[in-house]
Amino acid sequence: MNMANMTFPFGTTNGVFPLFFSEEVTSPWVLATLVGGAYLLSSTLSQMLSYKYPVFGVSSQLEPIVVSNFRFFRRAEDILNEGYQACKDKIFQFRRVDTDMLVLPYKYVEDIRRLPNSVASPTIAHVHNLMGSSTNMHITLRNNLHFRTLQLKLTPNLNSLTRPMQEEVTFAVEKELVVSEGIWNQDALLTVLKSDAYALDEWVTIKPYHTILDLVARGSARIFLGKPLCRDLEWLEVSTQFTENVAEAQGYIVPDEDKHNILSWMMEIATHKEGEASALAHLEVVMSLASIHTSQMNAVHCLYDLLAYPEFLEPIREEIRAVVAEAGPWMNWTKSQFSKLRRLDSFMRESQRFNPPTLLSMHRVLLQDTTLSDGTVLRKGAHISMPVNSIQNDPEVTPEPEKFDGFRYYNLRQGDGQGHLHQFSTTQDRILNFGHGPNACPGRFFASLEIKIILVRLLMDFEFKLKHGNGRPANLRAHEFIFPNPDAEILMRRRPSSERLLLY
Repeated sequence: MNMANMTFPFGTTNGVFPLFFSEEVTSPWVLATLVGGAYLLSSTLSQMLSYKYPVFGVSSQLEPIVVSNFRFFRRAEDILNEGYQACKDKIFQFRRVDTDMLVLPYKYVEDIRRLPNSVASPTIAHVHNLMGSSTNMHITLRNNLHFRTLQLKLTPNLNSLTRPMQEEVTFAVEKELVVSEGIWNQDALLTVLKSDAYALDEWVTIKPYHTILDLVARGSARIFLGKPLCRDLEWLEVSTQFTENVAEAQGYIVPDEDKHNILSWMMEIATHKEGEASALAHLEVVMSLASIHTSQMNAVHCLYDLLAYPEFLEPIREEIRAVVAEAGPWMNWTKSQFSKLRRLDSFMRESQRFNPPTLLSMHRVLLQDTTLSDGTVLRKGAHISMPVNSIQNDPEVTPEPEKFDGFRYYNLRQGDGQGHLHQFSTTQDRILNFGHGPNACPGRFFASLEIKIILVRLLMDFEFKLKHGNGRPANLRAHEFIFPNPDAEILMRRRPSSERLLLY
């Protein structure tokens, strides 16, 4: 997918910011001086360029935008952190080819959360970010059928959808697992999946990015389309190759025996105009994009992090075995059983903190002048966002943010009245990966369940290890987006039958 949420930040070649982020700088006074200096410098530059807010996006008035673009492409996280540290409780901005993006401090989260979509539109912002006219995302501007379906039908029915997802993951693992570079039915891995004797003695190389993509695509397709369409190879290609295949999806809008799926629910609650086959097909692919790739990346990051921090793996397996002892075979589990996997949930959240899908969230385009609670006026047409990664990794929000603690949130949930907080799918005013408020990601509960289903099956049935003593595969970064390495290879083999998950 062609990501267009590109930002162009303030240059760091003046010598101040590299020093600010050097490990050698430890004095609070020096840090305060540098932050203050950065703020004054960016403020001066903003005034020179007629910007209302401190700008992080150009190193000089004459710098070509292509230079700023490339700098942000390479160093987005550093640049957004510089802006956050320099303007902690103030608005700053950076230049982008298509707009000047305003970045708001978290003190405005409640203000933005309460703004109606008729005033501050998240949909227009997302369509703009994802080049809607080129990627066909503009379909979401016509109506909010997809949002209503997820909120009113999918989330309330997650318990009844748990077993179908488990069935489809089982089918994918044992029958049609896709592995490296999208090859179907790779002989070596199928041998591992079906032969205990071979699997116990031999390791095979896989690319988790592609393996998990198939598991997520198939689990999602089961819920999006139901059987038998979910196993159609052409649909699986359509749903994972979004921009090239939107038109092809129209061929899948046909009656299905299984009516307990998103397609049937959309047809049920759609208005006459919303129910046109082409529109439904288009929305199906858009939702597949949002569901498949984000869940896949989260699951891959979790697997990589478990390899990097193996001390968390056995306690997670112990928790899974405890649920088996209570609820019986895996296929008997309901959503509530997966909710009891608090250690796994905590690990997923910590992994997401270290590897967020994007450094910015809560995007809005203002459709009229807007006055915030402290009197600040944001003008019509402004594109605003929140620096979610910088906020969450502020030591005031997350103590020792540089430390990976897989059970950080598990421990927090042990406190009085904290049991339902700090979950992977929970949003808070300073935990904004899924947004916050009425426009928070409506599919986050489904994603959480799907990722758990996949990880439980993989962690209990297989062993994984890094190849040749390599470290955790490095992430790929492009502008504010972070991706797991799609070409990274690890080793995998099946666990002894006595240690695997009891399925039935």
